Amino acid sequence: MKRTHLAALVLLVSGFASAHNVWIRPSSTQLSGEKDYVTIDGAGSDFPFDVNHRGRPADGLHAYAPDGKEIEKENLTVGKLRTSYDAKLSQQGTHRFTDILEYIQFNYDEGGKSQRWRGSPEQYQKENPHADKKREKNKQLTLHAETFATLGAPTAEAIKPDAKGLDIEYLTHPNELYAGEKAQFRVVFDGKPLANARIRLAKDGMRYRSHEFIELKTDGDGLITIDWPEAGMYWLATEYEEPSAIVKGAPHTYRYVAGLEVLPL
Repeated sequence: MKRTHLAALVLLVSGFASAHNVWIRPSSTQLSGEKDYVTIDGAGSDFPFDVNHRGRPADGLHAYAPDGKEIEKENLTVGKLRTSYDAKLSQQGTHRFTDILEYIQFNYDEGGKSQRWRGSPEQYQKENPHADKKREKNKQLTLHAETFATLGAPTAEAIKPDAKGLDIEYLTHPNELYAGEKAQFRVVFDGKPLANARIRLAKDGMRYRSHEFIELKTDGDGLITIDWPEAGMYWLATEYEEPSAIVKGAPHTYRYVAGLEVLPL
């Protein structure tokens, strides 16, 4: 990937990939006819779109039709390395596929050995687990991964950003991305533009190239413009951190991930 194609570009060293990167991708993003199917794959791996670490939990996966109603996940398979399902697209317009995960985690000592507790924010508040022990390395995480597929003409309802948490406002429709054309997105938090947000970008096939991610930053209005250098599937991620409202002294990390297909003109 050439540096000249992306403004304010910084290449990161391979150490960035030490954490397992959650990804989601559709088999197709532009479809035609009265109805069709897409297969949605998701996993966590060393590099986006690789299948080498762990599949995604099924309870956080959702598929939505253009009218916002949830649709069935057919042939759902939670594998050791990848999770997959099929979705029937029977409405004209843009469909949204999400992977949502929220948890609180901390370490505590049990008989001289370090143990880890992880559970949902609701479970933490209800049970107050291991309150009699010293809890260390407290953290809260909210993950929002998503991708899109359109049957017929693109529509806007499914791509509207959530009013709460970290999200992206797609000023350029995510199913209308083409190599050599610029796309503009806005990073928002609780519905407001997030200035100087760090964006991480990677094209599929990283295992066959130098292990480098691309880093960009939003401007003062939360905007970022990307001039796609070539066609392919791209992983886009951003993060935001604030103090947890539930766990005193702990950070609450919000992570947004998207699987975006860039097509040739």
